[in-house]
This record gives sequence, structure tokens and C-alpha cells, in this order.
Amino acid sequence: MLSPATWPGWFRGALLVAAFFSLFLPHIGWLATFTFLGAALISFRASAALGREDALLRSELLEVPVGEPVSAVEVEIEHPFEVYATDFHQAGILAVVEARAALSEPGEPLFASLELEPNNPFDSNAVRVELLFYYGSQKVGYLPPGLSRGWAAQLRPHILDAEQVIVPATILGAGSRADPWRVRLG
Repeated sequence: MLSPATWPGWFRGALLVAAFFSLFLPHIGWLATFTFLGAALISFRASAALGREDALLRSELLEVPVGEPVSAVEVEIEHPFEVYATDFHQAGILAVVEARAALSEPGEPLFASLELEPNNPFDSNAVRVELLFYYGSQKVGYLPPGLSRGWAAQLRPHILDAEQVIVPATILGAGSRADPWRVRLG
């Protein structure tokens, strides 16, 4: 959703230009000018507030020790949901499927790690999902945009305490074009 805080710079500039030219409109010029200036001012202030919030989050995350997490915390998911995965993530899911087929026992549980991605250009609350297996992890997608803000707030204290957050996961699908790989959490 586009809010005044996320309006692009060219749109804010257009508001200021419209405010200037509306001065020359007969009868409603001043009213239109104040309306355009008010919208631009709200947008600039909201953007500055959002920037301060992002800077605060980045400063908190810079204090987190770099390296392996100290401990892992398993979080329960009340209502299972699927990870948002694109065609780009299909190779990662396939790598996990192949590794599990070669190395794991049938019925062995699968877990996913949830990690914050505050520098994501599309969503500052993005939560990356990585499936865990024997020799590392594989990125398989992101939490759906509607859920990422709530999960980011829930994950932040664990990340700041250098804890890795894991959740149960299931791989669905057949890996074909008609039925691509999907990952369900919970």
C-alpha cells in the first residue's frame, strides 16, 4: 500500500510544482495551493519518521554479534502458512529435497530458520526463510508480505539476543511446472 511516507521523490516534487501553479487559478488558487503544500509536507514528515525508525533498527542490529547464533529457539506457529517463493527459489528447494533424499531418514523432521532482512529494498520488515539441513542452510523464500511485519516484531528480540529462530517446515509439491515446490511453515 502506498502511504505518504513511501511516495517517490518525483511525486513530492510534482506536488510542489502543482502548489506553485495553483496560485494562478482564479477563485480557488490559495485553497489548492494550501492543499498541495499540506500533502507534500505530510509526505516529507512521514518519510523522515520512517527513516528515523529504519535508522534505529539498523543501529540495534549493528550491535548484534556477527557469527553463529549462540542458541536456537523453536517457535510454534498456530496457523500454518506457505512461504512466498518465486521461480528463483525453486533451485534452493530442490537442493534441500535432494540432500534430504540422500542423507536423511524417512520421516525425519525438517526445520526452517527465520531471519530478518532490514536492508531488503522491497520491504524493511522482510523475513527470509532458510531451510536447514546437514551442511548448512538454503534460502527458499520470504514470509508473505501481510505476515512479515508481525513476524519481524516477534523475531527482533531473539535476533538481538543472538538466538536463531527455527520453525517446523514441510516441503510440498512435485517440482514440476504444474506443481512447483512449496514450503509450508508450521
